[in-house]
Amino acid sequence: MRSLSWKLAGTLLLIVAVAVGLMAYLVNLNTRREFQQYVVQGAAMHAQGVAEGLASFYAQNGGWSGVQQLLSSLLVVSGDRLIVADQRGVVVGDTDGAVLGQSVSRLGLSGFGAAIEVSGQDVGSYYLLTSSSGMGGMMGGGGMMGNGNGRGQGGQPVSTNLATGESQFLANTNRALWIAGLSAAALAIVAGWLLTRYLLRPVTELRKGAAQISRGNLDHRAKVLSNDELGDLTRSFNSMADSLAVSEAQRRRMTADIAHELRTPLTIIEGTVDGMLDGVFPADAQHLAPIKEQTAMLTRLIGDLRDVSLAESGQLKLEMAPENVADLARRTVEQTLPGATQRGLRLTFAAEDNVPPINLDRMRMEQVVGNLLTNALRHTPSGGAVSVSVKRSGQGVLIAVADTGEGIAPEHLPHIFERFYRASDARARSDGGTGLGLAIVKHLVQAHGGRVWAESTPGQGSTFFVQLPATAG
Repeated sequence: MRSLSWKLAGTLLLIVAVAVGLMAYLVNLNTRREFQQYVVQGAAMHAQGVAEGLASFYAQNGGWSGVQQLLSSLLVVSGDRLIVADQRGVVVGDTDGAVLGQSVSRLGLSGFGAAIEVSGQDVGSYYLLTSSSGMGGMMGGGGMMGNGNGRGQGGQPVSTNLATGESQFLANTNRALWIAGLSAAALAIVAGWLLTRYLLRPVTELRKGAAQISRGNLDHRAKVLSNDELGDLTRSFNSMADSLAVSEAQRRRMTADIAHELRTPLTIIEGTVDGMLDGVFPADAQHLAPIKEQTAMLTRLIGDLRDVSLAESGQLKLEMAPENVADLARRTVEQTLPGATQRGLRLTFAAEDNVPPINLDRMRMEQVVGNLLTNALRHTPSGGAVSVSVKRSGQGVLIAVADTGEGIAPEHLPHIFERFYRASDARARSDGGTGLGLAIVKHLVQAHGGRVWAESTPGQGSTFFVQLPATAG
């Protein structure tokens, strides 16, 4: 049985069967006990009524003469038998009229009768025999009349001990219980099956969705059919599918971008080497220099791709320690200053005195500042200026790198931190960039718990901001 719906329906049926069976058993047991108690109490009240009626008759008539006509009116249940004997033990009344005048001792009833008292005196005894109570066959002592074999004169049965009334009542009760139990079980099966199918609809939808995702259909989304835990699970599944679709799109885009970025330097290297091998170019410094430059670019590209990949997968290890961000930025500026001066650019640095130390990875944060500086210098024309400033921002630190370059159009600002994104032709491969510098900056800053953004006015320049919290990392 592999279907979950069948398992749930079978479990429900088993529970119903056990519950109905246990209920039927307990109800039957209790009904039998209560019915027997009712019969005993009813018979006792009947016997008491018979005794009172006989005692009243004797008191009114001063004897048992004419009691035979009274006996039938004292019986409640048709088929019962009432025998009355006087104080000497001689039968003076019998509803069957079969043993009148006989001795109770001869009939085997001695010691089984109930005394009849009038004004505290024993005036006789009576014997009430029933064939329907199943409580011994006789009230007021009970027993079987006859000479030891349950038969009176002529060998005819005097009384029987067949509990036909009780048996029939209990049989009817059991029949009703079985009918009710089977009806409840049938109803439970139908209702359980329908309920199981209704409850399992979200699971079925999720199973279909998982099958579609496993076949590569990342656009498929499962229908949310409820607002309970299964509905939450379905929404989580769809969210996972969204993430998979985004990751797959990023993977494809990154693969295409990498292939595109690798194609140009590899083409240059291959063309130059082929020219040397064919004798078109001499293997001198002039023709080997482009190969070295493109090789260095490939090396940087591979390193940047590794950093981005580690950062995006959450596997980038940071060696955190308290650092003075102002000193860190100053060192990076000083290292970049010769290259800026050589390009005819003015590079300045400013920092507030009360900048608090931040817990961060020094090497990675130097990489952040260095990438922002490199980006600013690359897009600032000769004669322009680049400035770096560090100041307190709340409990954290704000780093700003500003340039007087061509600026970035507003429609490009939301995308400049994406991999291989170039806002204009000026951000071309020919300027030595890999297209990953700002993407690395974003991931490294986020790994420190901070955020990075840019503001720009086209034609006037751009400013990149890095905000680090006091508890960075």
